[in-house]
Amino acid sequence: MSTRCPTDIDRFVGQRIRLARRIAKMSQQKLGEQIGVTYQQIQKYENGTDRIGAGRLHQVSLSTEQPIEFFFSFSEDVEPRETGRQDILANDGVQRLIVSASKIKSRRLLDNLAQIAETFASTEMSDAKA
Repeated sequence: MSTRCPTDIDRFVGQRIRLARRIAKMSQQKLGEQIGVTYQQIQKYENGTDRIGAGRLHQVSLSTEQPIEFFFSFSEDVEPRETGRQDILANDGVQRLIVSASKIKSRRLLDNLAQIAETFASTEMSDAKA
């Protein structure tokens, strides 16, 4: 019997768990206490090394005050509920960029992607000032 490895969707859900926790301004320790796991297990969920079950994800949803759809949203249809200031990681485009970048194994290519993003950001800032 083989063990099931986390998929790209599992890793994406883990990233959304991290985002929901940060929006709620919670530590991994605090979220773990609220849902009955250790902070190390929260790290494993967030890093995508462990899959999270439906019941446990429901607990995360309640604890972070995010709708369950938030953890599966690839579009802007489901916006995070704000529990304070808007976090840059709440932006769907940023989330997609993170998911894509996390798949790049080459350090050189990842650095090139960061340079491209920085160029776009500085160009957009220059256009806004003009």
